[in-house]
Amino acid sequence: MDAKKKQQKLSLGILLIIIAATLSSLGQLAWKFGADGSGSYAVILYVIGFIAAGAGMFFMMAGFRFGEVSILQPMMSLGFALSIVLGAVFLNESITWYKLLGTGFIVAGSILLGIEGNEGAE
Repeated sequence: MDAKKKQQKLSLGILLIIIAATLSSLGQLAWKFGADGSGSYAVILYVIGFIAAGAGMFFMMAGFRFGEVSILQPMMSLGFALSIVLGAVFLNESITWYKLLGTGFIVAGSILLGIEGNEGAE
């Protein structure tokens, strides 16, 4: 397989992993709202959370077909970064300097892995 095709496959894998991380974070947010709710409202949110998390796992497995696990799996950490943002926006959680610093490391690490993966595809 030529380098361009490998790079395209890895890019698709990275996109699928980002979708997976996003769905996982949204599923966890739904679970949190469900835990704070009651009755059928809570059950509906739990079900939505399971569907989103399950879809996230599906996208993660699909993404693994297009790249190395050592590159793609750590990118699932982007879900943690998204969870911090979702927590701040929807749950009024505070964003501290430690959270910002940690999130910066997560994002920087994912970018570095993506760069390293693309260099390895050449």
